This record gives sequence, structure tokens and C-alpha cells, in this order.
Amino acid sequence: MTDARKKFSADVVWNVGSLAVLGVSGILLNVLIGRCYDEAALGVFNQALAAYIFFSQLAVGGINASTLRAIAEDQGNAKRIASVVLGAYAPTLVLAALTTVFLWFARHAIAAWLDSPATAEGIAAITPGLFFFALNKVGMAVANGRQRMRAFAVYTALRYALILVALVGFLQFDPAREHGNELAFVFSFSEGLLFLVLLVEVVPVLRAGGGEPWRGWAREHLRYGVKSAASGVLLELNARVDVLMIGHFMADRFVGIYTVAAMIAEGVYQLLVVLQNLYNPILARELAAKRFDALLVAVKKGRRLTYAAMVVVGAIAALVYPYAVEFVFAPPPGTVAPAGDPGFAASWVPFCWLMLGIVLASGYIPFAQTLLMANQPGWHTVYMVLTVLFNATGNWFLIPIWGLPGAAISTASSMFLSVFVLKALVRARTGLKL
Repeated sequence: MTDARKKFSADVVWNVGSLAVLGVSGILLNVLIGRCYDEAALGVFNQALAAYIFFSQLAVGGINASTLRAIAEDQGNAKRIASVVLGAYAPTLVLAALTTVFLWFARHAIAAWLDSPATAEGIAAITPGLFFFALNKVGMAVANGRQRMRAFAVYTALRYALILVALVGFLQFDPAREHGNELAFVFSFSEGLLFLVLLVEVVPVLRAGGGEPWRGWAREHLRYGVKSAASGVLLELNARVDVLMIGHFMADRFVGIYTVAAMIAEGVYQLLVVLQNLYNPILARELAAKRFDALLVAVKKGRRLTYAAMVVVGAIAALVYPYAVEFVFAPPPGTVAPAGDPGFAASWVPFCWLMLGIVLASGYIPFAQTLLMANQPGWHTVYMVLTVLFNATGNWFLIPIWGLPGAAISTASSMFLSVFVLKALVRARTGLKL
């Protein structure tokens, strides 16, 4: 095995380990909220999180992807990297501040659209974290672009561990369980501390610059960001559009029920995001050098292995899911669930549909940002626009008819259809046949 393959394999192990921390933290987060509060509190929490994630893409404006690409193209030039990074932070500070203020004032309007006044309290609690999240996206891109994937894994794991620690602390300060609408504060706590940790990664990079000019890179990042920011927003919107649509058409408790399925499906999806993070700097470097033949060999091998693994993972997840939900969300001793109310068990059918969509698209998800890495952010935005249109249209029509399963069917279908859009656009704009 070559040194490059050994490093890639080790990076996969580290980042899958980080994903395990993410998964455990995410499960415990939702379980603790669901058991210590109720489905409505969990629904408010996730609706506030959906708004937060959506606005986070506006706050960073695609600058993180530009930073990753620019660093990966020439990893050995320390002075150039320092200019790239400083040129990224300057506009991000402004965008992050403006977006944070905007979200604060928009919280009541968002809550009104969702017909959930309590969601305004959740958004207020999570808003401070938005500013730091945007800055942290750039910091994480620095580690990713330099292919410091072990450090990247540690930072990712730390983010979610801090969220869980914050929740445990929140529960201690709310023994009467009266502040469930403010649970989203845990994200503000986590991002603030992670920002301080990432300074250890970023400050040495900046010091290596020796006063190199950075304003040209700031303009380049903004140019790239103008073309790609919408795609980032659409990416996160696509991941939350089913939750937001359910919140619009149905009560908060149904959002909470569906969130359990979406959370576990997202955990499985993150296995593919791990591969995406590992492939992105490779794609940027090889596409910039126009080494298409070697890249195509790597893509085909990665796609084949990914499909094989995800068929197994998806089948196991679908079989185990109902028993895990029954165990985790069993009513406390001495209580009986209302007759005819399946509670969280109603999330199994949506989960199966979501898993089907993930499995069908799994071989291509690791390469979903190929257009961004090829310096084609505008065309990546086209790809995301079409994907979200598929998803949103399906949710709009199917939720009123089939409820929670309708949302999952729409989301799964959009994943599958997006593969064909991705293949066509990548071939047309880069010549690479995914």
C-alpha cells in the first residue's frame, strides 16, 4: 500500500471515529430532549436548528468552500495559504455579523410562518452561535484544505461533544423543565468554545504569511461566494425542507416524531460526508492539474466500494430502527401511552424511505461538490437549485396527502434524481465522467 493510500485509510478511520462521536451525541441530544421534555419541545428545538443552519450558509457565503479549494490547489506554499486564509476571514466577519443581526430580527416572522410562537424563543437562544459558526466553517476549511484530516476529525468530534455537555448543563439549571423552548442555546455554547480551539489551527497559518497581501484573495473569495452562497443555503435547506414543510402543514409534535427518523438518517448520511471531506481536496488538486485519468480511476473505485458498503448499512439500519426506537423512547415505568397514539414508532416508515434514497445516491454523494472543487460555483448552484426544487415540490404535494411518509418519499426521490443532474453538469463543465 502506498503512503498516500495509507494516509487516506487512516484519515477515514479517524473521521469515522469522529462521526461516531457525532452520532452518539446527536442521538443522546434528541433522546434527552424527548424524554426530559416532550415531542413539542423537540419540535421547537429542531425548527430553531433548521433556521440556524439555513442562515449559517448566508453567514459564511460560500467563502469556506473557496478557502478549501484555494488551499488544496497548492498546499506547499505557506505564504499563499496565509493570504488565502486572511482574505477569507475579513469578509466572513462582516457577513457573519450582518446575518446574525438579521436572524435575530426575523425570529418572530419565521415562527409565525411555522405557526409556532415558541420557535421564536429557540431562535433567540441559538442566534449568538451563528456568528461563531460562520467563522468556524472557515477554520475547519483551513484544516480540510491542508488535508489535516485527523485534526479535522478531532474538531468535528469536539463540536458535538460540547453540544452534549451544554445540554447536560442546561438540564441541571432547568430542574422544573420550564425552559424547553430555549434548548437551542447549546449550539451557541458549543460554537463559541470551538472558535477558541480553532485559533490553535489558524493562528500559526497566519503567522507564516509574513505580511503577504490578502485583499486580492478577499475579492476572489467574495466572487466565488456570490456564485456559490446560494448553493450552500440550498444544501442546508434541502436537508431541512422536509422538517420545515411538516412544521408548516402539521403540529409541532409531528415535527418531533419525524425528527427522530431524520436524525438517524442524517447520521448514516454523514458517513458519506466523511468521504466527501476526504475527496474534496483531492478533487481540487487533481482537477486544477487536469489529471483526469487518475482521478477517474479513484472515483470509480470509491463509488463501487461506497455502494457495496451502504447497501449493507442501509439494510441493517432499517431492520434495527424500530426496536431501537421502542427501547429508547419507551414510556417511563407506571405510564401508559394514549390509545391509538404510536408516538415515536410512527417514524419507522419515513425512516425506511429516507434510507432508500440515501442508498440509491450513496455512490455519488462523496463527489457531490466536484463542481465547487473545479472552480465552477455557479454551476454547483444550478445543481442545488434543481435538487431543492424536486424536494420542495414533492413535500408540498405529498405531505397533505400522506403526512410524514410523504415527506420522506419526496426527500428520498430528490436524492436519487440529483445524481443524474450531478453527472450531467460535471461532464458538461469539467469533462469528468462521474
